[in-house]
Amino acid sequence: MKLIIVDGSRETMARTRRVIASAIPDIEVTEYDPEQQGEPGNAFDWSLYDALILGNRLGTPEDSLAWLQRHGRSSGFPPVLLVLDPDAPVTEAGALKQGVAACVARAELPTLRTVAVLHRMVKASVVRGRGAVRRDASVYREALPALTQQTPDGKGIGYRFVRLIGQGEASRVYLAERMDNRATLVLKIIDTSRITDPQVAQRFAREAKILAGLDSPHVVHLRDHGFTRDYGYIAMEFFTRGDLKQRIEHGVTAADALNYLLHIAEGLKVIHAAGVVHRDIKPGNIMFRADDSLALADFGISRRIDDTTRLTRQGSILGTPNYLSPEQALGLEVDHRADLYCAGIVFFEMLTGHKPFHAESAAGLIYQHVHAPIPRLPPDCMRYQTVVDRLLAKRPADRPESAEALINLLLPLLPDLN
Repeated sequence: MKLIIVDGSRETMARTRRVIASAIPDIEVTEYDPEQQGEPGNAFDWSLYDALILGNRLGTPEDSLAWLQRHGRSSGFPPVLLVLDPDAPVTEAGALKQGVAACVARAELPTLRTVAVLHRMVKASVVRGRGAVRRDASVYREALPALTQQTPDGKGIGYRFVRLIGQGEASRVYLAERMDNRATLVLKIIDTSRITDPQVAQRFAREAKILAGLDSPHVVHLRDHGFTRDYGYIAMEFFTRGDLKQRIEHGVTAADALNYLLHIAEGLKVIHAAGVVHRDIKPGNIMFRADDSLALADFGISRRIDDTTRLTRQGSILGTPNYLSPEQALGLEVDHRADLYCAGIVFFEMLTGHKPFHAESAAGLIYQHVHAPIPRLPPDCMRYQTVVDRLLAKRPADRPESAEALINLLLPLLPDLN
């Protein structure tokens, strides 16, 4: 059985996955965070899944039913278990009218009742003949062993897939294990046989090249990369302590927020010195190792400042709406100061527990990044307002000139925490 959970809370998804996996040992659970991973595109393969748990807290301006209306007609879309929140406008009656198979309260989500509901949903789906839709997906699963074939240089890469942990428009990300030493890592792959846009493969290769050129404790470590006959792959370290988004959900102290920002700046200093702009700094891309050290991850839309190869259309917008710099929001050329703006958004969110700008649409968020005044911190965090003002300046020229300058701005604040 294959399940996908779409929700804005990493903590909720993780707890639900653990409960369901303990009750259904052979289940494969994929966690998908729309705010962090973006909108599932037309190429998103919904037929891989037997069921979908859809939360109402998506971290996006719209509610779950509006999201479902947009994606629910996709080919092979699975039956939906909708999570209801007491303060959400979505009702069970309204959800069932939209074709939702069942509903459960958020408080009951990580319980065995959810397991029973899932079993009934999947059984009813098979009775209605939905299983025929999944034959196309089985072709993909049968092709996964292709990653143990020989690469062009004759070296076998030998990975065993543990579970699918995410997918995007053209790539899938797996928790995997090296077959020679059983080391756990994260494996990102693209199926080159299905790609119609050559820029997808070029962007994937560029991500691997960027990671190969970075060697820092503040940046995700690349383990391996290459292309087989049918696949491109990037093997990266696995972070056992999750991401910053999970920590913000639980609450981050001012001391930790300042410390995390300092280490984010150290990571940005390294990648900027290598001529790389990340362009997608956000809590879901800031990871923690077993020793609690912090590293920047996901360089999928990063680019080198001196790279004249254009892999996106002129004026197109790359990044996550809640964490876009004004110049990114306008589709303009960006440099390293765009990353500093995004770091400022993350810092504000760590200190307050919420994002600085809110709107009912992506267009509304873009407008606020460009035009809205810089938000104010609560009184107990006002000592950091100067940092927020500098980082969230609308004009790049008004921000710190470099990550090194940001570090120097933060260091005098450290004694205040003792």
